[in-house]
Amino acid sequence: MADGCRDDTEAFLAARAETPWGRRHLRWVREDNVHELRCTNRGFAEARGGLVLSWHDDMFLRTALFVPELLRVMGRHADLGLVSLCRGLLCHAADRPTAWDQLADPARAESVVGPVPGNWAYLAEVDAVLRPWVVRKAAIDKVGPLDPAYKLSEWDEADLGLRVRAGGWKVATHAYERLGYYQHVGSSTIGKTSNDQYKAQVLANGQLFWDRWHEAVARDDSRLRGRWLRPATLAGWAWTAAAAARDVGPALGRRLGRHARQPV
Repeated sequence: MADGCRDDTEAFLAARAETPWGRRHLRWVREDNVHELRCTNRGFAEARGGLVLSWHDDMFLRTALFVPELLRVMGRHADLGLVSLCRGLLCHAADRPTAWDQLADPARAESVVGPVPGNWAYLAEVDAVLRPWVVRKAAIDKVGPLDPAYKLSEWDEADLGLRVRAGGWKVATHAYERLGYYQHVGSSTIGKTSNDQYKAQVLANGQLFWDRWHEAVARDDSRLRGRWLRPATLAGWAWTAAAAARDVGPALGRRLGRHARQPV
């Protein structure tokens, strides 16, 4: 999806589409700045495969291990309908939000990568996802695409997650970004869009989500959530061990250092 790009994106895609690889695998379409939600839905409509990946142009693969493992995850775990590749949300019972900053309260929507230390080895069940994510086309065909009632974006993914759950599938996450399987550079517009008008729209989206789902959230909040062992190869587990050492090692070193400086 090229959404009204003003740089060389369309020329790049057109050139790639004419390569031998592109003629086999790449199909792209243009939209005129309709924004993320509607672009994603256009992608759903155009998709031909059994899996659909919501992936942005500021996300870059860092290892050939990633795609085969993701295919194995979805191939071996038929109960998974929607999987986040960075982190997910646990939705908790709370009052209807009345201010923008209440939406990010962990007591309402807790951002997680799964219980430690198992979250290095397992996918963890969550209620909702954050991009990037992969979803079964069969799930979209059953529960529908992202709901444009959520204006532009925000809380549309959470709504999709609960609809996928209601449709009979599980929703999960694994921190593949933390693992280093890919890098998300991040949009240069982040921080520039958080004006009062934007916050008011996001609050309206959050209130719509609450109106639709607060009873289901309150009912299911205390349920025992599942987990699924990653179908990693030996190379994938070696990569995981190295990533965990880089992530955990400095924090453990600081903790041991503080302990060593304590008076006896």
